[in-house]
Amino acid sequence: MKKMIKAQEEARQVRRSTANWEFIKSLPPKLRIALEYYIETGDIYNGAKLAGMGVDEFNELRIKAGIIAVD
Repeated sequence: MKKMIKAQEEARQVRRSTANWEFIKSLPPKLRIALEYYIETGDIYNGAKLAGMGVDEFNELRIKAGIIAVD
């Protein structure tokens, strides 16, 4: 259990550190919140739902925002 929690925290740190925060802050609130949710959770499916996008479209936004996908 501790290993899983540590792995999740490390993944969150990687997503936070690679994110282009200037780009994210320039987005409309709906998209900004969805990307912030993804950064914190790694949940691309619900992040896409929050953004009102399909997963593929949201994934493209994630790439533009410089956020590395960490499993």
